[in-house]
Amino acid sequence: MQDVTRVESCCDDKAVMVRRPPSRSSVLIAISLLLAFVLWTWLTFNSPALAAFDMRTLAPPLDPGSATAQIASAFALLTWPGLEYAALAAIALWAIRHRLRQLAVALILVIALAWGGASLLKITFERPRPQQALDLLTATGYAYPSGHVTGVVAMSIAVGATLVVTRQSFRARIVWLVGSGLLVLAVAFDRWITGAHYISDIVGGALFGALAATAALLAVGVKVPIPHELVGEIVRTRAVGEEPPAVPPPRAAVVYNPAKVTDWITFRRHVEYELKSRGWERALWLETTSEDPGRAMTEQAVREKVDLVLGAGGDGTTRVICSGLANTGIPFGLIPAGTGNLLARNIGIPLDEVAALEVAFDGVDKAIDLVRLAVDDKPPDHFVVMAGIGLDAVIMEGTDPKMKKAVGSAAYFVSAARNANHPAMHATIAVDDEPPFRRRAHLIVVGNVGFLMANIQLIPGARADDGMLDVLVASPRTLRDWVRLTARVLARRRQPDDQLDRLTGHRVTITVEERDQVQLDGDTVGECNTLTAEVVPAALHLRVPRAANEPAIANGAPAQVTRSGRVRVAGVTAVSRATSAARSRLRRSPH
Repeated sequence: MQDVTRVESCCDDKAVMVRRPPSRSSVLIAISLLLAFVLWTWLTFNSPALAAFDMRTLAPPLDPGSATAQIASAFALLTWPGLEYAALAAIALWAIRHRLRQLAVALILVIALAWGGASLLKITFERPRPQQALDLLTATGYAYPSGHVTGVVAMSIAVGATLVVTRQSFRARIVWLVGSGLLVLAVAFDRWITGAHYISDIVGGALFGALAATAALLAVGVKVPIPHELVGEIVRTRAVGEEPPAVPPPRAAVVYNPAKVTDWITFRRHVEYELKSRGWERALWLETTSEDPGRAMTEQAVREKVDLVLGAGGDGTTRVICSGLANTGIPFGLIPAGTGNLLARNIGIPLDEVAALEVAFDGVDKAIDLVRLAVDDKPPDHFVVMAGIGLDAVIMEGTDPKMKKAVGSAAYFVSAARNANHPAMHATIAVDDEPPFRRRAHLIVVGNVGFLMANIQLIPGARADDGMLDVLVASPRTLRDWVRLTARVLARRRQPDDQLDRLTGHRVTITVEERDQVQLDGDTVGECNTLTAEVVPAALHLRVPRAANEPAIANGAPAQVTRSGRVRVAGVTAVSRATSAARSRLRRSPH
């Protein structure tokens, strides 16, 4: 029997992503930079000795027509902060497109803090520039702190963080470390030789640029690039590669959808870095195809007896992998790469690729339910999020894949508008052993979880670990009814409504007189007259974020990954399933 830690907060509407705390070195550096900048600023405007030093170290005036002045002026224009921040904005846009959301937010925040903060400080202190400054476009306005130096230092740190996040080689990171250091020195020298700043302005700009970038990275949870940590990382990685394993190293399989993984090179680099740094074997890479969304690939991973299956794709790929891993005991690490990513949103798995990989390796195993679905006489299948018959399946079927790729979830609203007149179904619904009842319904949804995109709670109280399934039946008659029911769902009101049924049970059978479309986790599977859904409790072991008070798996004891991929966390007990018992009776709104 596999040991599985249950984390209650990961399956309710209060679930939050647990972010890895910043390193002590990063926090100490940020505090040191703050204190140093405050102290240096006070000395700049209050110390006669520093003022005298500034006057003594002024650069000799340059002849505007000299070659030195021309070269320095051109360099100042090329390193104008606006260009540096534009480069960071371009990297942020690239990061968003490649599902590196935390990095993108951090880069935008670096721009805001560094550029906005330096401008605000200039206005606050109103320090004039040296009188012998060259008359240049890049030497207008106030002097303290140096905007050029602030920008180049902030950009250097931000790009260094990007190299860390994208798991670039140690050589590339060292080259950038040295090159960016030389670039900072060159910009500082240029600002001094053109007479645009006093030495104190340059030092103040360097301190503020480093502070702004470090604070932005820490605020978002992106690793701050620290030179001594880079050296330590190199040593640890080589030690892992050279140390003979006491037991056979674990192995992971990676099932990925090439149509959803937008940057294959970066994704593979991320995965291989995580494996190598933890002493795992090389991964088994399994690519899905248009004919097979992952069934054969997952079956191969199970036959190979891997210790962990990583799945990168949309909701359809995720569903197929979960179905293939049902009752195998092999943990599943979900890497969201689709449009909806509903399982990740409901469970609390981060949508950022790097953060999701950290959860896959450092999280804890959580037993969640799957739902077995039989459609007419077809072989049964599983879903993990929601299945539906009627309007929602018609919307899924009518969504243009090209439009979905271009505009994301907005494509569903276009399809919904096109299919607004879809006729209602005459349905008979039976839950467990309760008497069946009839509805003239437009929408019937069977849910394992409750949330849609945009944090819309379609089925209140639905949990993936309660051993129950939830059914929602919407039976509006007019446009006004649709508006009322939609407002009720968006406002999360749970008052009874005679056109909205909410049911819970272990098994539900739905029969419709007119054949209608069916969808499983967003994938349409054709039309049917009868579908039967039955919960399979604790069928899947999903790797989820650890709680704040749980030690990281990567830290060793007391949380450990065994040869079979199990996670043992000392002192963690299973969550009571009393909520499942409390919800085991049928609840139906009065009609």
